[in-house]
Order: sequence, then C-alpha cells, then structure tokens
Amino acid sequence: MPELVVFQTERDTLYPLSLSRPAHSLIYSYRPILSHLKRGLGISPSCFILPQRLKGYMESREVNSKVNDSSTIRDSLFVNGCVRPSIEVLKSIADLAPGTALVSDNRIVAARLDSHPCDTPPLIGELEKQNVKMISAPQSSLLTPWLLIASMEAKLEGRGVVKGDGVSVEPPVYFDTTAGPVLVAEGAILEAFTRIQGPAIIGRNCVIHSARINGHTYIGEMSKIGGEVEASIVSAYTNKAHFGYLGHSYVGEWVNVGAGAVTSDLKNTYGPIRVNSDGRRVDTGMTKLGAVLCDYSKVAIGALIYAGKNVGTASHVYGLVDEDVPPFVSYNNRDTSTVKELNLDSVVETAKRMKARRGLLLSKDEEFLIRSCFEETAKERLNP
Repeated sequence: MPELVVFQTERDTLYPLSLSRPAHSLIYSYRPILSHLKRGLGISPSCFILPQRLKGYMESREVNSKVNDSSTIRDSLFVNGCVRPSIEVLKSIADLAPGTALVSDNRIVAARLDSHPCDTPPLIGELEKQNVKMISAPQSSLLTPWLLIASMEAKLEGRGVVKGDGVSVEPPVYFDTTAGPVLVAEGAILEAFTRIQGPAIIGRNCVIHSARINGHTYIGEMSKIGGEVEASIVSAYTNKAHFGYLGHSYVGEWVNVGAGAVTSDLKNTYGPIRVNSDGRRVDTGMTKLGAVLCDYSKVAIGALIYAGKNVGTASHVYGLVDEDVPPFVSYNNRDTSTVKELNLDSVVETAKRMKARRGLLLSKDEEFLIRSCFEETAKERLNP
C-alpha cells in the first residue's frame, strides 16, 4: 500500500478560507476533509506539504506529523487537500496506478508517484516531464467554499438526540429530529427557548443562547451562538451570540458576528448566485448561498452582507457589504474611502485579546501565520 501525502498549493480552490487554515482541516459534510480521506482511503498521511506560513501552525496541532519534510519517499499517493471526498472521487484516487495522476482544471487532484520529495507539491508541468500519465478527474473533484456549504445538505449518521457527558439543557429546549439527528458534544450548554432541528452538530463546550438552529448546521467547539443559524458551518471559537440571521454560510475560527448582523442567502429573482473566483465570475448553481467569513474577521452590529460575498481574513466590516472584502482591511461603504488597511500590530493585539477572553494565549506560530498572511495578501489590498 502506498504512503499517503496530503498537499496544498498557493491560491488553491478553497481560497480565501485556506489562506490561514490548512485546506484539509476545513469542514465538508459535518467532518474535516482529512477525516473523510482517512476513512475513504483506509490510510493516514505520513506527511503534509503546505505553504510555509502554515508549517508551524500544523506542527503545533498535529504533534507527530511531518510537514514539508525534505526526504523522498517511494510509492506515494499525493492527494490535494482540497479534494472532494465523494465515493466516486475517492475510488478514482484509490485506483490510480503508479505513474498516473488525476487532473481537474489544470490542477493535480491526486498522483501515484514512484519518487517525489515531501516538501514540494506535485505540479502538472514537472509531472509531464517525468512522463506521468494524466487522467481527467470526475467533475467537481476539487472543492470550493460554496461546495463546502452545499455539502451540509448530506445526511448525518445517527438517530434522535445524542448528548455527550456534562451537557446542560435548560428547559424548555426543543429538538426536531424528523429530518436527522442532533448530536450535542460534551460540556455544551443549551439555554432555555432554544430550538434545534436536525441534522445538526453542536460542538464541545458550546453555549447556545436561546437560539434557533435550523437543520444542516455544524457548530464548532467553544462557540457562542444566538439568533438564527441555518445550513451553515461555524468553526471553533466563534461568537455569534446575539440576534441576527446566518444562513448557508461558512464561518472561520475566532470570528465575531455582532448583534443584528444578517447574511442574505437568496436573490430577489430566486436565481442562481454567482461569485468571484480566481479572477472570474462563476455561476454556483445554488439558489441559497450566504457569506464566507474567514478566520479572525469581525462583523459589526447591524451589518448586512449580500449573498455569495467573502469577508477576508481578519477584516472588519460595517454597514452594507455588497462586494468581496480583501483580507486585513476595515470596510465601510458609507465612507468616501471604503477600504482601509488595518494596522498589523493592532490585528495581532486583537487576536491576543480575543484568545485571552477564552483563557488562551496566541502562540508564536499563530502570530507568525497572521503576519505572513498579511504580507502575502498586500496586492489584494492595493486592488480590492
């Protein structure tokens, strides 16, 4: 059996979410992409190839993992961290013969290689020089942010309401498991007048403030949730503690959504929502699609975000957000100067304060990641 190597390239198909987070750690159908890979392929990665800014972050989270290792391994299966882990795609990867690669839109989905270093992602040009045979991958083999959101329409394993140890339920709380189970992890607190519709996952030590959680929703650990959330992925340590609507959206870690903030997820015409992706307009084919709020971003009270818009890493948004917002800016379309670059030291200090409120410290690796992301996205702020 070949060794598994998970790789990530710059500006991959899951950008901007993957700017500050390994692509394979993003949630797809209620679990991290990597979890689907391990289960579907039956093997765990022996090495990860990531952009250098993510190396320390990854090593601190996966203590025994090798990241950007300079060694070369033989008979290895390289898999893109943005891969769509469907049964069809995983079977195509598992069936790869040595010296062959799956390709989608000029990107490597997976490659079975006899010899390749574990510090450089496989690229089409260099593999063609090695006479590696290119095979067309199944359609939509690489994920995009909107496909992560769409994946939440899948069924969730289990039945009824499943509660972990130490879960506190303050009556009255109503669970609707007609369409799927509700899984509540250990230590979660569900305050009175909360309604949770399955399928849904409530993560470890979450606090649900008298909220309405509609189906097909994932809430990551240590998050605080109020208002209404529907068909969305909310990553760990995020605050949306007050009234407001979050629908068909992906929210990163350490995000704060202020009281009364609303994400639109439906056009007045009921037509498919188009997004900006890799410099072009793309029809997602989805009539319901909210926002992508990247790690450390902040949404002010009363902000209104149009359907299909991105808020970049660490950015602050105010008022009406009717366009994509680049990373590390303050966005307020009521000002004559709509986009203003944030002070980097202030961004770091804000992250430290937010973590301190949870009794945590911002690690050196996390600070390095924030500063690296800022430097690497400078051009985006010049031409927002």
